[in-house]
Amino acid sequence: MERLKRRFRDESVSVYTISGDPCDTLKQYVVSTRDTRDLMNYPEIVSVGFRRKMRNGITNALKGISRLEDLSRLDSRKVNVFHILRGALNFEIVSALNRAFGYKWQSSSYISSQRVLKEGSFEVSDDLYRKFVVPDEATIYSCDIVASGISLDNALRYLDAYMESSDCRIRNLVFITIGCGEAARVLRKWDKIFREKCPGYERTILCYLEGRFALASDDTPLENFSPDTDLLKSSRLGALISPEFEYSQFEKMIIALEACVIYDGGKKGFEPLNHINEILEFWERQLESARKKNISLWEEYNLRFPLEDYFEDIENLSPGSSGILMEKKKNLWRGVSSKEYAELYGKFKWLWEDPRIQGALRAGSLAGVCEKKIKYLRSLYREGSF
Repeated sequence: MERLKRRFRDESVSVYTISGDPCDTLKQYVVSTRDTRDLMNYPEIVSVGFRRKMRNGITNALKGISRLEDLSRLDSRKVNVFHILRGALNFEIVSALNRAFGYKWQSSSYISSQRVLKEGSFEVSDDLYRKFVVPDEATIYSCDIVASGISLDNALRYLDAYMESSDCRIRNLVFITIGCGEAARVLRKWDKIFREKCPGYERTILCYLEGRFALASDDTPLENFSPDTDLLKSSRLGALISPEFEYSQFEKMIIALEACVIYDGGKKGFEPLNHINEILEFWERQLESARKKNISLWEEYNLRFPLEDYFEDIENLSPGSSGILMEKKKNLWRGVSSKEYAELYGKFKWLWEDPRIQGALRAGSLAGVCEKKIKYLRSLYREGSF
């Protein structure tokens, strides 16, 4: 069983390792920061504000990981920032590296990579722009949102071909993502290749922001979703999220009900109006389904963010406690204190007080939430709202 083990925590960042197969050479971390929680929980954060929060979150994530990996000691003349366009531009990794470690001599490389759906499966198109300037014995930093993993695999294939043609070697690969388990699948493949080709290859580090999310598939039990695209928070579907991110889900009812933890990062950063349109279209579909099928808020919420750990018996709504929550989570989260469990359970009860649960159980109650969300999204189009 994979679990999160807390390795470091201060006021700005929490760092967890994903422990599972002891023979796995891929180093996997989950890192939580206030800024990355905000940008995932509030999809109306767009454009410059989105990139600013991402940069701040990545800066703190790098500092946290460096406590365990000594990244700050690397020679920036041997560092290359590999941008998978255009999504990687949102992460502002060059600026984050400078803020975190004072790097100033790193080079940057670029490849365009846009996936398209063709005959039922994704493949890469629009990957003709490539600009590589990578030093020998390089430490590669890269960031992107990962769903199917197609773009990441394609980009690393071209990077490998460039390094081979230049007779250069890679020493380390650090990849930061909002993504799912496909990121690990792809990086394990390339970790093996780099170790075989590059004597002295040290490590591949994969850092998930806030959690390793579940990827929607054709048989995902939801009314409205995009297979191989939507990144979901449901533990039933395999999501492994940080305690801090779970706590943040109870700040507002609507947070756990969004279609995807990040939607389309490229649109969010560079096409904000189209991004808001995309969110609006999802909520309009949700409203239509809620009315047509009388879907309750409680039903939809528990499909997207299951709450059974907060009850002794959720089917009978038998109340839980912080002790019951800790008992149910103890094999999933290591290093989390009883005080934190009490705070998490208290935050859940603050949002899900008994009268609200009773209201959420009513058939069709999801529709009211959808109507409020749609009204709010349409209000953003007023001049000056962004």
